[in-house]
Amino acid sequence: MKFDSEKIGTDKVEDEILPESSGESNIEKEIRIENNTLVLLVGLPGSGKSTFATQHFPLESIISTDRLKQEVSNNPGNMIVHRRAFDIAKRIVDSRLESGKVVVIDAQNLTEVARMPFVAKAQAKGAKIVAIFFDVDIEESIKRDVSRGKKVGEAYIKKRKSDYLLAKLTLERKEYIDSYYVIEPDDEVSIVLPEEYSETLRADREIIEAAQESERIISGVETSFKKREIKDSISRIPVKAGAVLFFEGSASAEKKKFLEDNFLSYQLIDAESIAKRLAVDLDDEATRDIMQQILYERMHNNLTTCVTYPPGFVFADYLKETVRRYEEKRDISITTPEVVVTDKDGITEHTELDDDFKTVVLGKDKLENYQIDVKRDAPDDAPLFIVGDVHGAYTAMREIASRIRRENIDKKEVDEPKRKIVFVGDMADRGPYSAETVIYITSLVRRGRAILVKGNHDENLMRGLKGEEIKSADTRKTIEDLRKHVKPESIQKIVQMLEDAPYYAEWKNLVITHASLPRIPRKDEVLEPGYQKSERHTMTHGARSGVYLGTRAEVWKLHNTVAKDPEVLVVGGHTHEKEPVTNLVTGTTILDASIELKGKLWGMYYPELELASAEEPILIRLYEIMTGGIMPEGTDLLAFVEYLELQGLVEIKKGQGIYNNLTLVTYSGQTELTNAWEEYPILRNFRGLIVDSNGNIVARPFEKTHKADSEIPLEKLNIIPNKVFEKANGSLGVVYFWDGEWRVATKFSFENEGYTKPSREMLSKMDMTVLDPDFTYLFEIILPNDSHIVEYSGKKELILLNAINKQNGSTKNWSEIVGTASALGCKTAEDMTEKFKGMTVAQIYQYAQEEGNLPNLEGLMAQYTDETGRETMVKVKTREYSDKKFVRDRLDWDKIVEAFNWNTVGVSDEKFEELLSYNLDNDFARAALEARIQWIRNEYLKILAEVYEFCFDAMAEAELSYGRAKKESGEEKAIQMAMGTVSQRLDGKIKENSRHTFNTADKSSLMSLMGFVRHTLFQNGELKAGMGQYALKKIAGKIGEEKKKRGKNSFWVVPT
Repeated sequence: MKFDSEKIGTDKVEDEILPESSGESNIEKEIRIENNTLVLLVGLPGSGKSTFATQHFPLESIISTDRLKQEVSNNPGNMIVHRRAFDIAKRIVDSRLESGKVVVIDAQNLTEVARMPFVAKAQAKGAKIVAIFFDVDIEESIKRDVSRGKKVGEAYIKKRKSDYLLAKLTLERKEYIDSYYVIEPDDEVSIVLPEEYSETLRADREIIEAAQESERIISGVETSFKKREIKDSISRIPVKAGAVLFFEGSASAEKKKFLEDNFLSYQLIDAESIAKRLAVDLDDEATRDIMQQILYERMHNNLTTCVTYPPGFVFADYLKETVRRYEEKRDISITTPEVVVTDKDGITEHTELDDDFKTVVLGKDKLENYQIDVKRDAPDDAPLFIVGDVHGAYTAMREIASRIRRENIDKKEVDEPKRKIVFVGDMADRGPYSAETVIYITSLVRRGRAILVKGNHDENLMRGLKGEEIKSADTRKTIEDLRKHVKPESIQKIVQMLEDAPYYAEWKNLVITHASLPRIPRKDEVLEPGYQKSERHTMTHGARSGVYLGTRAEVWKLHNTVAKDPEVLVVGGHTHEKEPVTNLVTGTTILDASIELKGKLWGMYYPELELASAEEPILIRLYEIMTGGIMPEGTDLLAFVEYLELQGLVEIKKGQGIYNNLTLVTYSGQTELTNAWEEYPILRNFRGLIVDSNGNIVARPFEKTHKADSEIPLEKLNIIPNKVFEKANGSLGVVYFWDGEWRVATKFSFENEGYTKPSREMLSKMDMTVLDPDFTYLFEIILPNDSHIVEYSGKKELILLNAINKQNGSTKNWSEIVGTASALGCKTAEDMTEKFKGMTVAQIYQYAQEEGNLPNLEGLMAQYTDETGRETMVKVKTREYSDKKFVRDRLDWDKIVEAFNWNTVGVSDEKFEELLSYNLDNDFARAALEARIQWIRNEYLKILAEVYEFCFDAMAEAELSYGRAKKESGEEKAIQMAMGTVSQRLDGKIKENSRHTFNTADKSSLMSLMGFVRHTLFQNGELKAGMGQYALKKIAGKIGEEKKKRGKNSFWVVPT
């Protein structure tokens, strides 16, 4: 464990307690925590924060946002309720610090935005702030996340990498942190707390040991899909699903056991527990307010809830009134049965309870004879087969339907219920047989053999068939095919089926939805049209995370968008998983296993919960092509490209005019952002591939190459390369022979003024007869008006990189490339093999990271033979290039200007660190940012001085002219002369900055003019913020002009 020696306090903690231990202690480090302290646990998911918290702190002191999300929605991963859970967390923190207690924030806390609300609370209360950073890297966090079963997901953890690195670099420098600690995986740590926590800590430890899952107690990782069996030998207490059960009784072992046996901890709103967490008395209004807030959220989410409190609890009636007010507001009915437990043995008023009972009084000795029976107003469970997103996989879907039909025919008992198929939505689009699939599923639904739960593609299809404009090309193609296959009256039957399709389907212990289930709607509620539309849209389209993958908005998975009672399983699809995923924490199963990519359609038998699949032969073959890496040929290649476009993995550009017969194919932004080529290597070929209308490859560029270290770990690059070349820094030109001529394309365009035209001009001066028409020649285009990071001093040239056989992808050897370049009269990329002779790729990478080693060079291309015997290229970027690229691409001018404070004429330390992000310790990036801030500061002060001078000079001239003329010629003439004196100087400013016009030569116009100047500059004697906006406009204009002058790919620090 590492310590910040300058920040760790050395004050003695009075009445301290060390955790008990048996045997010899090998504790290496101790952390002392005083009262009135905020402890921030900081780290990635899976880094061990929750386990550490429950091992070392009283449970009542730990504020877990995951736990609070579970308390309001029964789901610790529910991102829809995150903000509301965060609000409750802030209130609990405020209350505990008000009482001078220890508060532990168990959340990621990786960003300043996440930490500051809690830090502000601590600063307001004069509390100390301790940060404990869990130094567990991305790879280890992913492993732990998988092993613990919580599964926030590899993709999510990887997205937090930059936040993790930034926190690691900056936390110890934060002025608001009094003590800072770094805990590494093998560290042994002791937390020293004040003596008053000893009894609570020991009691909590007994609970944790008994549970044998310390993390689960606080983070709420408990099995949420829980079918509770009702025993025939005991009496039932019927409670309607969504009810609020009020449970009064003194603390006792009997009461504790009854509640544990009948409810999961997060279903309870326990007054005494909440008062302890708040560190207030039971009758404190803070207890009431938090109970009410949690109760309100749970009622909104239609969750069965138990509010429990001791006799004489002063806020019991207030909470009951909260329910009544909510009923009135929503025009719904929520049952509120009450159980009163008396300490007197043997007392009971009822033995048999009907479903509408109001109150029952039970002696605590009788509690063991009763059990809560939650009654859901839904059809009884029935045998089902739930099918994931079909997406036009007609053959696989027919196979599944046939299996279920045979099973139903084979049932021996006449009254044995038949199994019904339920589709989770998205019948069509992306797959090979969308029209056929829609027709067949419509037939199944109309005959009562199946249910379709509406998905986003189904909703689009319905709207399109009704004549509405549809943006999705996939859906438009499905509609076109349907109109070819069926008559208009059959189209109407499909529309009717889609209109009747539910947004969710439910049974006693099961709900099926497509994308999300923010809550199970109440049967009797009538929602406002706008709210109902929004809720239904979330069910079909999912809740957006705010992140974009290429052009597609990322949505939260089903696991992150569900609120329901624990005995209910929710099944859906929508998010294209690699395989079916069941999450026992949230009680959810996702059956969308990317049939359109992998070729397997998955489903699940219910109530058996057994998975089964069927294959779509065409998609299986396509999947084998994608993972095998061998390109199909001819018309198969055309069909394959069309298929990849439907999946959003490539983008195609159809040629126009003389290129009408050609198609240019490039991997999509989605592929690049998700690194899809790792799973589907074939995608590496689509870096500007050109094919003709017969599927012949006309031009084949380089395969996608990956970067050393960031994309290929250095431990895999301890290989001596066969060749090492300079990595030129221009634009890729693809030279190919087609229709009797040599032509030039770029990765995204057949022809353009910026690159292909000047390239053709240079090629026209070369001897093109030396080129082999069977090969594609790849050049780096260097142009004087196309600035990049590497400075080429205004050169205009083509650098020959390589030649690739169009058919098999093989390359010419280097001696041939050198000979071809010499014959053409151009240069090749510099061969640097001798310079790095005997060095491995990993060693070459380390050399390139030393500042000054490879100046004015983007990097190197190293060619080596991998473990499979395949010739592979890897990019090695230089330190200088990476630094400059960071400044160019990541130190965004707009963000710097946004962070600039016009009052302090600078950028705060926190904003400065945010702008630098993970490159905080990079001297080059820091100096560049400081230079840009200084430039903005200088420009602002210069603009300010100009405005001061301009306006005050104008006012002085006007007043002087007015004074002289008034004495000599009278007031009217004086006003005319004063206005004339300044009209030319102010006219432009007035038109630019104000709606006022001064056309009348009278005194009021002059006063308005003078008022305008004062109003523009000052407020209460101080310079107005509006001047900042005026300066911003001027500064942004200069930056825009410089960008236009330099070009988007160039490197520059400040305008010249």
